[in-house]
Amino acid sequence: MKRFTTLPILLVSFILLAATHANAAKGGGASGAGNFFLEETFVPVIKTSNDTTSFTTAPGVATESGSGFDFRTTLGYTLGGEFLVGLTYNNYSYSSKRSAISGGDDGSDIKTTKTEYGPTVGYLSNGWRVLFTYFLSGTKQVDTKNIDSSGATVGDGTIKNTSGTGMQFSFGYTFALGAHFEIGPSLVYRSMTYPKQSKVNRLNSSEDYTDTELYTKNTESDLSPMITMQFRF
Repeated sequence: MKRFTTLPILLVSFILLAATHANAAKGGGASGAGNFFLEETFVPVIKTSNDTTSFTTAPGVATESGSGFDFRTTLGYTLGGEFLVGLTYNNYSYSSKRSAISGGDDGSDIKTTKTEYGPTVGYLSNGWRVLFTYFLSGTKQVDTKNIDSSGATVGDGTIKNTSGTGMQFSFGYTFALGAHFEIGPSLVYRSMTYPKQSKVNRLNSSEDYTDTELYTKNTESDLSPMITMQFRF
């Protein structure tokens, strides 16, 4: 795992070296020269749900609602203004709550966070862009607290999936709003697999375990419409 943590540093060093070489070769900004590239692709996360399995009589189940964000950040360098080499870092955070119902289900307070990073290559032409990222590392953590109708905590734990690897494919179009700024829609497909898991039960430590290899790996994938802001300088 240690060698994976050094790869982003090596990649950024390569980008800086390529930028210096390209600018020198093109006279420091001539037509067709490369550019530093920063792309922020994001979408707000807002959900309300009631996946009740209760009977048709009282007391019922309270509605769960939450909000958060999903950011996909790419920093790199364009070679010849079209071919991109860079590094992508994803950051997702979502928190939701549900009230306890007297005589019914307990309330919940859940926070889900995800991070992943890896090298990115892409092609950009006349506003269109295609980017591919291979994730070298990723984690997913879910913190859950359950509260009964009296306000007492009846559950408090964390599940953390680690050593994740995966990929991301982004396709979209941006409209130029200036010499260095563009904005437009994107469609992003992401897939991750986590082979290891840790658990912390703050009310019963006998259930705890750390970096345990999963018999069935935790996997997830999603296809998301997002907004992209792009800067070249």
